[in-house]
Amino acid sequence: MNKKLIKLRIDRGLNQKEAAKEIGISQSMLSSLEQGIRSGSDETKIKIANFYGKSVESIFFANKITYRDNRKKDKNEQSSDYEKQAGVNHQLESC
Repeated sequence: MNKKLIKLRIDRGLNQKEAAKEIGISQSMLSSLEQGIRSGSDETKIKIANFYGKSVESIFFANKITYRDNRKKDKNEQSSDYEKQAGVNHQLESC
């Protein structure tokens, strides 16, 4: 479910039929996008982003960006854990 897309529409005071007409897509396409059933073409995403004055990324890829950030964080934490372990091994070797 794309809660951000739903919120943008509701904040404008529009129902799906009204929003879809103004965006230039079918109501069934907008419904499918909001429910997460379909992802939509790049052209459709651009139309929606332009209508709401937002970037395509902020509407459709926000969760994926967060996921990437978490993956980077995990790698850094793994490196840190490795470095700590290497330090312990070095201390043991010097004994």
